[in-house]
Amino acid sequence: MKALPETWRLLDYSSVDPKMNWAINEAIFRSRREGLTKDTLRLWQSPKAVVLGGSAVYRHDVNPEICQKYGVEIVRAASVSSDVLYHDLGSLNFTIAADATPFKDRINNYRPILSEYQILNEGVANGLQRLGVEVKADASGIYIDNRRISHAFPNWFENLLLFQGMLSINTDLDVYAEVTSTKKDGLTTLTREVGQNIAVDAVKKALVQGVEERLGVRFEAQEMTEDEQKLIERLHRVKYSFSEWTVKAHEPFLIGMGKIPVEIYVANPPTSMCRELIALVNDAVSDLQDEIKVMIWVRGRGKLQHGPYPEMTLALVRADKESRIPVIIINGEVKFSKAIPSKEDLRKALLASIHTPYKNAAEEADKSI
Repeated sequence: MKALPETWRLLDYSSVDPKMNWAINEAIFRSRREGLTKDTLRLWQSPKAVVLGGSAVYRHDVNPEICQKYGVEIVRAASVSSDVLYHDLGSLNFTIAADATPFKDRINNYRPILSEYQILNEGVANGLQRLGVEVKADASGIYIDNRRISHAFPNWFENLLLFQGMLSINTDLDVYAEVTSTKKDGLTTLTREVGQNIAVDAVKKALVQGVEERLGVRFEAQEMTEDEQKLIERLHRVKYSFSEWTVKAHEPFLIGMGKIPVEIYVANPPTSMCRELIALVNDAVSDLQDEIKVMIWVRGRGKLQHGPYPEMTLALVRADKESRIPVIIINGEVKFSKAIPSKEDLRKALLASIHTPYKNAAEEADKSI
């Protein structure tokens, strides 16, 4: 009997706040990483925004004064890319958060990373071909002849891929040219190339069909989960709304579904001091479960103590190398070492990390440069 195609979640949801839209992308990815949701395709549109890749340079790659003139929001995306893109209501964005491992079975002459990007672009291109548009796709994008009509910001976590793509249907290229400082050679729009308007809804339908066919999956329309909605609000509040992220690319170290990590590094087996420290932390965070995640790391048990996709701060790695035991690390910063703090001091440190999540992450980033 032929196996039924895998079912993916289809989200058709847009926010009128460009920064919220990118917070949604990250929330979807984190939810998928935690195994709380299925592989997901999100279709969405956004008001005018310039989007900086994770390592793009604010003043070098974007013109803030011209953005203000045209009412263009400046956003930074969680991405391995250093590129810059512009999108508006004439653009259709597609976000894929999925385990990329099965893609290999559908790719000839597999090339790590590049083939994953290519198969997703091919899926979108297949959809456009259903509309009678002659397009081609490779790992770098989707093209009509040699003119590019797409852009993408990928991000990885182990074998899980967040592919954040933009399809230029009727994007305002004149504004694009003014607000960014990056080269836009060969960039065009579907409308310009075919000589007529193409409805966004028609592109959405064709895109879904094209990706289904290329990946061998089936989409089912679903909503975001309650946990994702809570995470979106938190990410918007502590990350995407801050200049530390947009301008400086400094971000808080948020674990899993957006909680601040409290790491306890203890001996193997835990000493009486270690056990007392664990009990103290668990008591101190009892009413902070929505904001904080406690992770106990036992020396010598390896990095997979908290699942197949471990997240650990640089401070924990250093504590391990320096054999500093026991240690309490809050939001990536060693707060208490080789001693048991008072509950009052511990609570102060915990509450400070919740209300100022950027401070420690920025300092940690500076130290690692």
